[in-house]
Amino acid sequence: MSWATIFASVKTAWNTASFLQKAQYIATAITLAVGVKGFMEAKALMAKGQDILGQKTSQGGKIPVIYGRRRVGSTVAFMNTADNRSKDLMIVCALSVGEIDQIELDTIEVNGVSIKDSKVFRQGYYAGSDKISSGAGSLCTFDQRGTVTAENAGGSGTDPAQRYRMVFNAHHGTETQTADPMLIATSGGQWTSAHLLKGIAYLACSFEADTKGMFSGIPQITVVCRGKKLYDPRKDGSITGGTGSHRYSTPSTFEWSDNATLCLLDYLKENTYGKGLAESDINLQTFQSAATTAEELEDTPDYDGTFSAATFSGASGERVVFVDADTWATCKVGGIFSLKDASGNFVAQDCVIIDCMRWQEYDDSNRYQITINCNLNADFTNESGTSLVKVERFHCNGVIDANKNILENTQELLANMRGILNYIDGRYEITLEDTASSTFTVTDDHIISDSGITVTYEDKAQKANKIVVQFFNALKKYEMDTVTVLHTASPNFTSDDGGEELELVIEFPHIVNKYVAYNMGKAILGRSRSQMTISFTGTPELYKTKVGDVITVAYTPVGFTGKLFRIESITLQPDGLVGIQAIEYLDIYTWQAPPQEIIEPINTPVANFAVKPPTGLAFTDSGSSSTGRAFLTWSEPTDFPFHTYRVRIVDSSSNKLTNKIVDQEFVDLDYLPVGSNYVASVSSINSVGQESDAATLTFTVSTPPVATADIKNQAVTLSKAGADLVAAINAGGASSTELIKATSAPSTRANGDALQAQDLWADTDDNNQIYVRNAANNGWDKARDSTLVTLYNSLSSTVTTQGTNLATAQSDIVTLTTDTSANATAITTLTATTGTNAAAISAEQTARSNADTALAADIATVSATAGDNTSSITTNTTAVAGINGNASAGYVLKLNANGKVAQMVLGSNASSGSGASSIVSFLADTFKIDNDAGSSVSPFIVSGGTVLINNARINELEATKLKLDGVTITSDSNGNLIIKNDGVSSAQMGTRAVGAMVVNGAAGSSTFGDGRTSDNFASLIQATFTTAESGDYQIVANCMVGGTINNLTQIESRIRIGSSVIADYNSPVGGNMLQPIILGGKISLAANTSYTAILEGQVIQDNSGVTPAISGFSTRITALKLNKQS
Repeated sequence: MSWATIFASVKTAWNTASFLQKAQYIATAITLAVGVKGFMEAKALMAKGQDILGQKTSQGGKIPVIYGRRRVGSTVAFMNTADNRSKDLMIVCALSVGEIDQIELDTIEVNGVSIKDSKVFRQGYYAGSDKISSGAGSLCTFDQRGTVTAENAGGSGTDPAQRYRMVFNAHHGTETQTADPMLIATSGGQWTSAHLLKGIAYLACSFEADTKGMFSGIPQITVVCRGKKLYDPRKDGSITGGTGSHRYSTPSTFEWSDNATLCLLDYLKENTYGKGLAESDINLQTFQSAATTAEELEDTPDYDGTFSAATFSGASGERVVFVDADTWATCKVGGIFSLKDASGNFVAQDCVIIDCMRWQEYDDSNRYQITINCNLNADFTNESGTSLVKVERFHCNGVIDANKNILENTQELLANMRGILNYIDGRYEITLEDTASSTFTVTDDHIISDSGITVTYEDKAQKANKIVVQFFNALKKYEMDTVTVLHTASPNFTSDDGGEELELVIEFPHIVNKYVAYNMGKAILGRSRSQMTISFTGTPELYKTKVGDVITVAYTPVGFTGKLFRIESITLQPDGLVGIQAIEYLDIYTWQAPPQEIIEPINTPVANFAVKPPTGLAFTDSGSSSTGRAFLTWSEPTDFPFHTYRVRIVDSSSNKLTNKIVDQEFVDLDYLPVGSNYVASVSSINSVGQESDAATLTFTVSTPPVATADIKNQAVTLSKAGADLVAAINAGGASSTELIKATSAPSTRANGDALQAQDLWADTDDNNQIYVRNAANNGWDKARDSTLVTLYNSLSSTVTTQGTNLATAQSDIVTLTTDTSANATAITTLTATTGTNAAAISAEQTARSNADTALAADIATVSATAGDNTSSITTNTTAVAGINGNASAGYVLKLNANGKVAQMVLGSNASSGSGASSIVSFLADTFKIDNDAGSSVSPFIVSGGTVLINNARINELEATKLKLDGVTITSDSNGNLIIKNDGVSSAQMGTRAVGAMVVNGAAGSSTFGDGRTSDNFASLIQATFTTAESGDYQIVANCMVGGTINNLTQIESRIRIGSSVIADYNSPVGGNMLQPIILGGKISLAANTSYTAILEGQVIQDNSGVTPAISGFSTRITALKLNKQS
């Protein structure tokens, strides 16, 4: 039986066995064997466990299932920003299907860095769990939009009603869990109380991005989880062999375990993601036995069964133990740990090691920590005691990919413990391929002499002298690791193979312990060296055995006097005999203490975030300075590279005076007035923008800086300049601009000379409002702003005429400043006129700023007129920004030809109150996108309200109605597909109208006709079909045969279309005819024609005096298959 059909076939096979028992067949067994040899053959099906750590985006796939304990990535089920604030990000990270035991929040890593690393996550985080009802550690309930209000560098906050830089709310996947309160409060209605995610374990996360290196982009999150709680039949007092409160169908009674057998049992019984077997379908006693074998304790090379010295610290009632480096190196996740104090008293006994962690934050000491599943019984600090670690033979710490089929996942779980799954007497049984004793002796009397025993020796393709086992080492944060198994003792396998290296690489995605991985590889290596198999046909007595049993073979024709074999397969034969295949049994399973694992030292390279503050921060007052100017100095950090420094100065009232970045270890403070309690803060910034903590210094400025020839701030004003300023402006004479101060509009210059264009008048009765003498020198124009001083830098105009032709060019450039604002404007105009034809170009540019806003604008127009026809092009560019958090930018391109407008508008707006928005819009009869490949077809056009796309690739299309080549496709209120406009014809369906069609018969069976004297075929099954085109067609049919079979019974079957018989078959005579009928033939058919293909059968010979009783069973096993061949 193929592995690929075992689960689909077991029920059918069992029902078939019930029928065959009527013909005195004894029993049947179907086996899924993934022992040592089976695993070698199935290794290509193993999952890549490294994928477990990847963060995926949900695209309709299934969420995985966690067994045991494993660091996992997540499936992003929801991600959005809060009210379009791009710095506030919300993510829902789905971890597992079904309730899991624990999401270990203190193990969360963001982009590979522990959230407990205070050097990176300086403002800390909040971690809450739905297992805690209120107070510290309960789910965060607060709206996370806005300014961070709580900080706790390197640790979790304690108040669930505060705003944090990062929040992680853990939901463990119960069927009664409620929606996440933090997401409800933060998402602005995107996440509601209806978003329960029942039966899904997940993290609800909130992040506020910053510029100090906490993270950039989408955070990649991993976390260690203790997975599914499992049913243990050994703890079920309601079944034979069990004691306790566990019940098969009551998940509330289950407990967490990483027992490999119990993980397989959970997968077989679970109907959400597994096989969904009922309790009556499983032989639970075999699972009890296998679970106990999986937990057998073995010695490790670090202890060899005896206690060794250990130094440890820990608190009473806690499960975390800090140990010395040598002790930590002996601890493995899943190991059984015992600890004694200095007096030899047990501190912890036979506790499961749940986690082993070591870390060294940069510029810090190493830390070694283990977590166990029981509490310490006292407080200890650097206690000199002893420890012992043993290891269980098999465990399961991994993730089941729910997108894979049930068979593949079952194979992985079986391979994890060398399991063999049998289906015997209507129930599944588990056997572990392990050391065993013979249960049956096969002698010459049990073997049918006609066939004897077939012996097969080694297959070099399966032979190895080097096994490389890939596993996922819990000591290395569940990253992939390898252990190599060789046999260098006598006999040296590589030498025996002539020096040729025969390497086999195996992956065990659910093993996290190097010593367990080594012993799995050891068994595979041993099996590859001894591959003798036998096959023979035996008497029905061999039905006493099952797959996985060890048997003794004493068969004299081949010289076997008592050789041990393990049964690999048992085949039921039609004549009641039993086909056996077995492989030589050797003790390749006994645990061997592997080489001691070498733990590499912690690698602590300089990370991107490694940057230290400057040292030696010092202030020098102006009185002590050789330059007479106050300044700050400092020294660069020596441990880690720097790039620039940020310098902040505040006064005694915390008013900000300076915030700037410099690239030297010095900053000038000559601007500071005399005063005390100034505070300087200087931080280092490295080349990737990571910023250190700040070095600070409080200082006093006692003396002002030494005066220099420079003009100091506020040293010159109009009132101080007085007549000297006026004289300087007027020094140019009559052809220069003159500033005249007067209470009313002057009629002459101050010296009595005639006024000139561009003269300036300061109205002393109106706060020195500035007026400018106009170009015609016949009036005064008020300046464009009520400024203190207005200066026209240039004002020029040129006019040329000849007859009726006129050309003008004018430029007006103005700068305006006040004590609160600055303005600059440039206006340029060009015109040309000939009769009724005219052309013009105008440009106006404005830059304006004050204490609150800044604006820049550029408007340009070109126009042309000829008679009644006019065309123009206008561009308008504007940018505005304010300190209140508002900013906008706009660009308009407008084309106008006699009133027909084509226009493009680009706009972007950011408001502190309503968030950010942007727009790109077009006004046109037709909008198209072309390429430069020379194609005459535009790939994208919008015209007349219709979008035309020549060729499109769309990931997901949502539509109310589709129209395909005149045929409308829609759906009714029940979601049923409706094809309108006469549906779809065979011709429309094209040349693939008939590909492969399987037609199943009605329930029950069809009786063969009695054709012993003349043809009397009975129809067993038929199908009518219509061809799409002419050509050769292959017709295939099959069925199972049963009934009363006598020693002379013979049947004939055939396939017929019309009068054409395309396949005919006569069976063997008697019991040999009991086999499936499979017929096939080829026939040439015309196009667009309806045909009926018929499978027919008749009995052509039988014993005399009997009425033939042969039937074709069409239910599930008889089909007609039509395949177009040309």
